[in-house]
This record gives sequence, C-alpha cells and structure tokens, in this order.
Amino acid sequence: MGGDGQRMGQSRPEANPQPMTWRPFDDGGRRGHNLGMPNPPLTVYYSPTYAVDGKMETVSKSKLVAALIEAGEAGEVWLEAPKPATRQELELIHEAEYVRHTLEDKGAFLEVGPWSQPLLDSILASTGGMRDAVKEALKNGRSGSLSSGLHHARRNSGNGFCQFNGLALAALEALKKVKTVGILDLDAHAGGGTFDILGDHPQVHLADVTVNSFDSWEPSDRERHFYVEVEQPKRYLEHVEEALLTLERVDFLIYNAGMDTYEKAGGMKGITKEMILKREKRVVQWARARKIPHIFALAGGYKWGGLNLEQIAELHLETVQAFAQP
Repeated sequence: MGGDGQRMGQSRPEANPQPMTWRPFDDGGRRGHNLGMPNPPLTVYYSPTYAVDGKMETVSKSKLVAALIEAGEAGEVWLEAPKPATRQELELIHEAEYVRHTLEDKGAFLEVGPWSQPLLDSILASTGGMRDAVKEALKNGRSGSLSSGLHHARRNSGNGFCQFNGLALAALEALKKVKTVGILDLDAHAGGGTFDILGDHPQVHLADVTVNSFDSWEPSDRERHFYVEVEQPKRYLEHVEEALLTLERVDFLIYNAGMDTYEKAGGMKGITKEMILKREKRVVQWARARKIPHIFALAGGYKWGGLNLEQIAELHLETVQAFAQP
C-alpha cells in the first residue's frame, strides 16, 4: 500500500481507441468542466487508514475492495490516499460542538464503536476521500471513494453507524465550481442525515430510493427532491429511473452506492444481483450521457444477508468496474 499521494493499482493504458469527450468548462455554467485528457484511468480514494479490523463492515470491508483493485480485478484503476478531512471542513456540515465532541472526547462512543485514534483516523480519512474524489472528478470526469457513504449523520449528531456525512461535504466541495449538485442515494436505508444537512440548500437535489424505512424523510421541495420506499422489487429499477429524472438538470452527480438493497446483502427479497449490476451500469451511463462529473461512495452491504465479507467486497467491486469502463 502506498502512503499519502502514492498511487497504487493498475498503470495508465497506452491508448483509448474511443476516448470520451467532455464539454469545456465555459458553457454558461450549466454543465461541463475542463476535464483534461479524455477518459483517463479512474482514480479512487483509499488508504489503509480507512479499514479498522474488528469493526463492522462499514470500516472493515474497504481493504478487501482495495485488494481486488490492486489485483487488477477492476481494470484500469489507480488507488490514491486522500488528505483527511479538517475540523474547518467538518464544521461546514456539522455543528461545531458535535465536531469537537467527536475529535476530542476520548470517552465518547462513536457510531461504530468506542473512541479510538485508529477509528477517528478512519473517519477523517474516508470523509476526506469524498472531498478529494470531487476534485478529481472536476478535472477528469469521474472518481470515487471506498468508504464514506455515511448518509445517516446529521448536522448535530451521528446515526446509524455514520459519524460524519461525507456526501454532504462532497456536495459543498462541488458547489465551489458548479451551480447544482445531485445526490443519488441507492443504499437500502434512507438518507435522512443528508436531508437534514442539505435538504434546504437550493443548489442541491436529493434522490433517494430505499427498501427500508430507517431514517426516512419527507421531501420539502418535490422539484428538487425525490424519495420512494420500494414496495415491489420488480419495480426497483423503475424507481431508480424516476430518481434519475429528478436529477436531470444537475451539473455534478454524487452516487451513494449501497449493495445492501440486494436480497443476499441485507436487502429486499426479489432484488437480484442481476438487477444491481444493471443499476450500476445505468447510473454511469446516465452521467456520461449528460457529460457531467460523477463520483461514487461505497455504502451499505452487510453479512446479515448471508454473504461473507469477501463476497460483499466483490459486490462493491461492481461499482468500481462500472465507473472504470472506458
């Protein structure tokens, strides 16, 4: 594994026979960015700091996904260590006292376990990975992070194993360069924390397709937000299309890629692996057709559905593979 700034995994390709072209930055501010060379290899943010052994899947599975990437299983992908999120950045999305409590109260219970320096380092690194993924996507079109789809974290508290909301930080980072940001949340559980932080932000559009009512929320503006709890698994992909329709006019896409919708990873009976694979390909196809920068965060995927951690990591690799396709 490499240290800060060191890239790992597959090397650059010699050539791309059909490179993707992106709109230039100066297009009236609607879409497009100076994305440099056409379709460069995918850069994904990860460092060994992300993974804490002995903790639940949220902070342990990323190293298995990284190992698959390093073995070349995802194609042309670089792994790069992010800069940890700073206190100043965290206070953009969370109340200062909550940030102080998390950083300094060593007797605190964090969302995935008692306070420890390795756990805090993991949280800060993965949250920073979302910020760095945005910066990379603004230059080269796409990126992602192997953790921090932590959509339950609210402005003044953690919730549901989520301490800091990396999706919210990513949205604010993107808004430094674009006019509108869309967050597509396809985790099994609802992203009520993201709505708590960004629901009233006029430049943020939220689209949430959930199979579980935990952390549910009610859209405050149905022109900007979409929320549905899936009742019939055969309609799951139809609901994903409805969510994408809500995001039709955004300039940047943040994708919270949960595998826990899959029936064997903690999700809904009848949502098959084939449906999940179609979903991943569709999200990438949608963003590329609009020539907007797009990033992913790996979100839920749990052993209680019957899979082991290695199988869950292989599921998450499908997201990376979809983004890595030339």
